[in-house]
Amino acid sequence: RAEQQCTDLISALLLLSRNERGHGATDVGRVVEQLFDAHRPQLVGKPLTLRLEGAGSLVVDAPESAVTVALGNLVGNAIKYTQAGEVVVRLGDRSVEVADSGPGLSAEDAARLFERGYRGTHAEHSQGGGIGLSIVRRLGTRFGWPVALESTPDEGTTVTIVLAERLL
Repeated sequence: RAEQQCTDLISALLLLSRNERGHGATDVGRVVEQLFDAHRPQLVGKPLTLRLEGAGSLVVDAPESAVTVALGNLVGNAIKYTQAGEVVVRLGDRSVEVADSGPGLSAEDAARLFERGYRGTHAEHSQGGGIGLSIVRRLGTRFGWPVALESTPDEGTTVTIVLAERLL
């Protein structure tokens, strides 16, 4: 799994560095299920539930590596910062929403969280370089996927990515 994660990250970063878009028919629900499986070890000792919601199949025209890296950062952060409750990924007709019941974010953190190198106030005891969400934003820009964040302190955070295209 670690090898595949590294391969996906390198592929996504190469797309960004080459200013390429890339194509593919990626099943978003399948990617989310794989991400849940990869992150299950982080749930040990945490009363945290992972849930996928949404009927039907959502398939987008993008390389699987780009979708995996974007959603992997969102799901990974939701799991990392939520100590109890749930992380829910909702598949819409053209969107993906990652919602958690974690500590939420201050207005300042919410405004700056997608900046490269910025780590929010809840990140002081966790590892990371503060680049994951900036990669999500850059992938969103590259593929025409607007990324929006809503957060309420002490209630949780929801990040929504509106996917530009849907394939049948």
